Amino acid sequence: MNNYLELSKLYYQKANIEGELNKRFENPCVYKTSLYISPILRGERVSEEVELFFLPIKNVLMLQDEIIQNSRDILNLSNELPEVALNYCVREIMVNEIIKSNGIEGVYTTKKDVYDSMNSNKKYRFSGIVKKYKQITENKIEKINSAEEIRKIYDEVFSEEIMINPENQLDGKLFRKGLVYVTDSSMKNVHLGDSNEELILKHIQNLIIFMNKKDINFLLKACITHYYFEYIHPFYDGNGRFGRLIFSMYLARKLDVFTGLSLSYAIFSEKEKYSKLFLNTSNSKNFGEITFFLIGMLELIKKGQESIMKMLEDKMEKLNFSRNYLNNLDLSDLEKDIMFVYIQNHIFSNSDLEDKELCKIINMSRPTLKNNIEQLIKKEYLTKISKKPITHVLSDKLQKVID
Repeated sequence: MNNYLELSKLYYQKANIEGELNKRFENPCVYKTSLYISPILRGERVSEEVELFFLPIKNVLMLQDEIIQNSRDILNLSNELPEVALNYCVREIMVNEIIKSNGIEGVYTTKKDVYDSMNSNKKYRFSGIVKKYKQITENKIEKINSAEEIRKIYDEVFSEEIMINPENQLDGKLFRKGLVYVTDSSMKNVHLGDSNEELILKHIQNLIIFMNKKDINFLLKACITHYYFEYIHPFYDGNGRFGRLIFSMYLARKLDVFTGLSLSYAIFSEKEKYSKLFLNTSNSKNFGEITFFLIGMLELIKKGQESIMKMLEDKMEKLNFSRNYLNNLDLSDLEKDIMFVYIQNHIFSNSDLEDKELCKIINMSRPTLKNNIEQLIKKEYLTKISKKPITHVLSDKLQKVID
């Protein structure tokens, strides 16, 4: 099926579209989702509904296998990391995922924004979404079985943002009552969400039934769920970020946390491709076929995994070199333990290590730590960079060796 093309492309080639559509839709291998859409034509929905369907062509099957194997490889790599490095690594990937998911929607976010939300009891704009992504790293992943649960998660994620932008407050029983258009960069309408809450609730219920089906591969189910949720567009704002959060939760539960937290990172660098996947699937000339959306999304998941594997391999190489270098230094075992934590922080984290955090990591009293750090400063392995809070980093001399 190397010449398997989108129906919209065949349309422009003056092919027999009706015959080709019937051939695909009646193929013994076709999967019919029982999810219906009104295709989009010039930014508006056409009146006739079509059922989403796909064929498990070679590309789809190969990508599934590659993603599952990549997940095994990622787990094998991550299992080689010391606990401190692993925790830092997961945290940094999570921070990047939040920033990129926000960035896809044009919501500018800094690492400081995320860390402030993560490390404070105060409520910040992104406190809700940071908390939900943090739960993914802690394997506290919620399953969704009702429209009420979707609304509950939405409120937890976006309550602070709604306070800043009250015009996005949901005005229906669970979702929005009014219309929502999606526009492109030229402000041209490219999508219209479900027109009223009654239709939203009907489609959400159908989606939940689909999400609980057992006769479809979990990766394909996740991709189709992502498309259909964005097609429905149940909120006034936050649909994309919410949809990717749910997607990440599912991938983390079914595969691994690294795959779950690399989705938006991969999408961010291919935003145009990501957008076109939705537009092409909703195109009235594709008659509900979602095969090519599956291929595109699986490619993005795979790309995220590949970036994770390269990052892990590069950082582990640096860590192994640093560990060997450290073992040859004239230091006590306790000093080496302290230095190894600083080395892991330097390689795997973008935030500096405060003394009080180090005490917890190595289970050491502040006076004992203080004495050892003073010796390491004298030996020119550490440098003090802050008094409040007390914070040390690797010396410039040692950083040059490691980097």
